[in-house]
Amino acid sequence: MCSQTASAHHSFGKFDMAKMTALTGTVRGWAWSNPHTWLTVVVKKADGTTEEWSIVASSPNMMSRWGWKASDVKVGDKIVVDVHPGRDGSHIGALKNVFLSNGKVLTDPAGSTGQDLAGGPGKLPTKPQGTPYK
Repeated sequence: MCSQTASAHHSFGKFDMAKMTALTGTVRGWAWSNPHTWLTVVVKKADGTTEEWSIVASSPNMMSRWGWKASDVKVGDKIVVDVHPGRDGSHIGALKNVFLSNGKVLTDPAGSTGQDLAGGPGKLPTKPQGTPYK
């Protein structure tokens, strides 16, 4: 039982890491806590309906090494996020980049190791990298 939990906890198998989707929406929740931070975004679709997306990110420790602060994201903020979407079509994602309305861009260090992690992010994107979600 314990090995199954650990395997599931550290697996990104539920996300399509070959795809990136750009979500535009409003922050409903931001949990800066271990073992992972969580972002909840309400996305308004082209037809006027809304969807709530749950987005997992790295630990606060890893993210703070890359310039994040818990106060960077606030409930009610309008943001664009690049995510690796869920493979099953559910409204989940693994965070890659956040574009805040004040122009600040933050990236998630997930998948970085050693010197890459310690050195912080490389050149940050200036615009969303994912395919716009409709």
